[in-house]
Amino acid sequence: MPTDLSASLAALPGFPQLHGPRVRLRGPRPQDADAVFALFSDPEVMRYWSRAPMTQRDEACALISEMEEAFAQRDKINWVSVDRRDMVIGTCTLFRFDARHRHAEIGYSLRSDQWGKGLAREAVGAALDWAFRSLHLHRIEADIDPLNDNSRRILQRLGFVSEGVLRERFFVGDEAKDSEMFGLLADDWQRRERS
Repeated sequence: MPTDLSASLAALPGFPQLHGPRVRLRGPRPQDADAVFALFSDPEVMRYWSRAPMTQRDEACALISEMEEAFAQRDKINWVSVDRRDMVIGTCTLFRFDARHRHAEIGYSLRSDQWGKGLAREAVGAALDWAFRSLHLHRIEADIDPLNDNSRRILQRLGFVSEGVLRERFFVGDEAKDSEMFGLLADDWQRRERS
């Protein structure tokens, strides 16, 4: 059921609020800056990212502003993931929307002290479900560092399929890094949800 993706994004009145059993996705707020800085300054979290860890709190403030501006332009939906106390524990982002081909990319992060609990999978799953149902996307892609086994497991448990490695696609500092591409089709997601 093709729909006008650009119109669907433009019609959003604000950040969609998504709920899982333990995690909620909401829009970022200025008061989240300390938690966002803690997340993105953690070398463990940033180990496989295409940028270095943050070193200044102002970077987190700037990122929150960028997240809000990107949503205002409907270029990205960059949620913060919060726990039951409304504390930021991660992020989940839909971006690179392609209206003609009805696809987008997804990215995510989670505080390292929350790893191993299934929280990232829960947050990403909520975003995927919303994107396929509300935006009627046909395909969602993700790319990871091929050395990031934890992220690979999350994607595979959600039904993503590895579609190959792009050699030296990103620079982290002066080091060229490979990128492994994953894809998930709406039909794959629907079959998974029915089973």
